[in-house]
Amino acid sequence: MERMTLTADVQRIKVLVLDDEADFLNLCREFLARDGDLEADYVASPREAMELMASREYHAVVSDHDLPGMDGMQFLRALRSMNMHIPFIMITGHGREGLAIEALQNGADFYMEKAGSPASMFEQLLRTLKAVTCLKRKASECLQDPFRVYSEVGVLLVSNGGERVMAASAR
Repeated sequence: MERMTLTADVQRIKVLVLDDEADFLNLCREFLARDGDLEADYVASPREAMELMASREYHAVVSDHDLPGMDGMQFLRALRSMNMHIPFIMITGHGREGLAIEALQNGADFYMEKAGSPASMFEQLLRTLKAVTCLKRKASECLQDPFRVYSEVGVLLVSNGGERVMAASAR
């Protein structure tokens, strides 16, 4: 399987991993440390996660669902209610379709199960982290400079109140 890497001009992905299972956090630390594109902090409670997020910038959050005090869904809702639209991956040992749907409806970007071999699970997690952070970065660029995005597309046809605007890239 080909390893996905970031280009040199893109900063490393800063990830916050939240899980109350020490064994899972240790496995996660071991696998994610192998990838030079990521740096991660690992915490066992939503309270610790909120404290870190108040003082550090993260590009993505990976959270378990079953947590002490506040479950992963409540944590996700808390982030979204504070207008924090950071990419959020819900990962759980319980593969319930209803939970996945609820997570996505509440603003999670991805839902995955702690299933299969650790190597394949963490490869999927790495790919997902890179994909969701790349999409978020591209969306942010679109909002900052929409014409640049259109010029990269090649041709743009826009109907503005009956008028047609046409653009073609010089590339």
